[in-house]
Amino acid sequence: MTKPSTIFFASLAAGVLSMLDLRPAASTSLRLITGVEIMQQDTVKAKKKNSNVRIQVGGKAKGGKDGEQVYINTDNNKREELKRQGTVTLTDDLKDIKSISPNGYLKYMRSVNDDTKRLEITSDANGNLNRTYTENGKKVAYEPSGREWLQQIMPDLMANTGIGIAELVKDLYGKAGAKGVLAEAEKAGSEHAKMRFVHQLYQQPGLKPADVKQSLQFVDKHVTSDYERRKALGTVTAAHLKNKDVVSSYLQVSGKISADYERRKALLYLLETPDLSKESMAMALEQTGKISSDYEKAKVLQQLAKQPEFIQHNYKPAFSIIDKFSSDYEKAKIINAIVKNHKLSQAQYKELLPVVSRISSDYEKGKVLRNIASAIPADNKDLRAEVEKAANTIGSDYEKNKVISALR
Repeated sequence: MTKPSTIFFASLAAGVLSMLDLRPAASTSLRLITGVEIMQQDTVKAKKKNSNVRIQVGGKAKGGKDGEQVYINTDNNKREELKRQGTVTLTDDLKDIKSISPNGYLKYMRSVNDDTKRLEITSDANGNLNRTYTENGKKVAYEPSGREWLQQIMPDLMANTGIGIAELVKDLYGKAGAKGVLAEAEKAGSEHAKMRFVHQLYQQPGLKPADVKQSLQFVDKHVTSDYERRKALGTVTAAHLKNKDVVSSYLQVSGKISADYERRKALLYLLETPDLSKESMAMALEQTGKISSDYEKAKVLQQLAKQPEFIQHNYKPAFSIIDKFSSDYEKAKIINAIVKNHKLSQAQYKELLPVVSRISSDYEKGKVLRNIASAIPADNKDLRAEVEKAANTIGSDYEKNKVISALR
């Protein structure tokens, strides 16, 4: 059994690795060091009166069987604990456990206001199932009490473990559409469990833009985790992101992501959509301006700069955002990307050059101005005079002369 202190230090290390932006390697590293895998979506959240913890222990047991999965959830006066090992299969009506792979088990406990019920279903070496049901520590016959309780908690078991969730969502969507799926998702206890329904909903064939919009509104209402929000956005298809209403709902969700890293990933995913509408680009740009980190903001702007019509419709607000960068390096990098990817008009250059003039670093300013000097027409004396005017704001004679030379 893993010691509590081991889980604590694994969680602490995961937080440090996350801050260092080493997220992809964090889970693997921790598993090797501690034997505990703290998955990226398996967060520890603490509030005054409730918390939500989900932990997966191990990866693969000896002999190639699935490792034990442990789920713990506490919420005010409610506590749930689930341990599972092996492959669990449900009956066709999704109301009972049909089978568990040999020597596997499913153990579930729920305590509400000190009323504790526990169900253990174990599989022997031949796959035969044995069921034990207790209420407040006293053994009770599985038939009918245990079976009735299992049917009552089955939606939670499916949501929290993923067992049978694909079949359930397919059935719900066929009968009641997205509305029916999301109504069932709302009953799930944790955000992670709710998101299982949403992710499966996106897998349904013939999903309509209105269904996607409805699901994003559900995410916006019921999910607070930055990671879960961004993960939900990352499963919306490019085909649906061509719909303006879907994009509007998408940005409503991403707009409430507080972590710059997660918001940047959400926006970049959107901006990879081919032929994104100018209205969608404008909304994405507005949200980009609200990112605090210059580095993360520049990453999004660089992706925007690859859109053929981006500058044509959005150059004024884009230049305004760039002008507010505190990092000269990031400011210069994005301006150079725009100059490289777009043939700017004289009006656009005249809007951009004052921004360049306000770059503090002589080196970065000189580099940008040299790139602009190479891009503008040789016979446009008016524009070249504007570039020379900007060059005169450079304090270093060496850097200034390099720009003047590039102009001639």
